[in-house]
Amino acid sequence: MIALTLLVCLRTAPIDCHSEEIAFDGGIMQCAIFGQAAAADYLEGRPKWLLRKWSCGTRRLVRA
Repeated sequence: MIALTLLVCLRTAPIDCHSEEIAFDGGIMQCAIFGQAAAADYLEGRPKWLLRKWSCGTRRLVRA
């Protein structure tokens, strides 16, 4: 499974950061090409957060 990992920080406190892993439906190359757009879509409804870094990888995602 491909995971898109985002490092997001609070806009009001830029040192308050954490990583978010989201499932990416596609291959690693597609994630590398379209990962930034997927990250923007993910953050669209989260105006308090600022994207610092993103990466793609093969990770086992924990489902709640």
